[in-house]
Amino acid sequence: MKRLGLRARITVLFVLTVLGVGLALIGLVYLYLKLTPVPFQAVLGGEDSGAVIDAAVPITEEILRVVLTISLSVLGVLTVLAGLTGWFVAGIVIRPLRDIAASAREVTAGKLSTRVRYDGPRDEAAELADALNVMLDSLAAQVAAQRRFAANASHELKTPIATIQTMADVALEDPDTPVDELRRTLTRVREVNAGQADTVTSLLALADLDAGRTLELHPVNLSELADAIANVHGIERTDIEPGLYATGEGELVRQAVDNLARNAVRHGTPGTAELKAYRASESSPDDAPGTVIVEISNDGPHLTAEDIDQLTEPFARSRTGGGHGLGLALVSAIADALEGELTIVPGRVGGVVVKLELPAATVQDR
Repeated sequence: MKRLGLRARITVLFVLTVLGVGLALIGLVYLYLKLTPVPFQAVLGGEDSGAVIDAAVPITEEILRVVLTISLSVLGVLTVLAGLTGWFVAGIVIRPLRDIAASAREVTAGKLSTRVRYDGPRDEAAELADALNVMLDSLAAQVAAQRRFAANASHELKTPIATIQTMADVALEDPDTPVDELRRTLTRVREVNAGQADTVTSLLALADLDAGRTLELHPVNLSELADAIANVHGIERTDIEPGLYATGEGELVRQAVDNLARNAVRHGTPGTAELKAYRASESSPDDAPGTVIVEISNDGPHLTAEDIDQLTEPFARSRTGGGHGLGLALVSAIADALEGELTIVPGRVGGVVVKLELPAATVQDR
């Protein structure tokens, strides 16, 4: 049975159902005729003065044999018709699966824009088609993101290497290059190399989080951390609620808030960065209960929904440029690892509003 195709299995089940029901019905009729005598009435003499005899006699074996033969013959014909009907009906039933398989083959061949086409009723097949289309949309988005990552990473890693190569070639062209100029060239090489080191470090941290490493969670004083980071980056517009504790790993939380603050200052209009830290409000539908929130906003260029969606991709850059483009990608990975959430929405007059929600630590955890 397992070696048969789906259409054949449906047909066999249909035939077995008809055959089983037919045999059960024939058996019941046969037993009823065999066990139930046939009543008859005999009148002896005249109708007025004669004797009336009521009796019952069993059906003869010959009649039972004829009834059984005819019933089985009819059942055989019905079974053949059931097989033909079942094969036809099974073909109609599995037709959506054939369409799904054809679409899957097209996707496998590289046509990621292919979607399952189903025009039937809203039944289980429609639910399957919808689920597969959602999966294909997600797959196409992931592949597109990977392609952008590969292109951006190639550019990010190639450009500094080319810069270092050019500076080295220029310095080596003239054997009489002054020492001061060589020192300036080496200083610039060191700066470019340091930037590359930061990029590689961020990539390693991102890969480490994606690999699901075990975290050592403990209460982190978010109020003190946010205040210290705001001072480091010169963010004067702050509103930090005291006594906020998040459950997390201290270095990861620091890195996440630091990256958000750095991006707000670097990519926004100077002096517009604002940092808030507060406990989630039960009355706010946008805040998850039991969380503490760091919200950082700035003014700046207007960003589209597509721009915002790509900000958390590795090597994505805002329109103002700068940085290695891994900051928000790393923050997003940290939020996921700490069972928090990162949300980014456009600001009212440009720029963005970024919210990092983390699980709150209770007083007992302290």
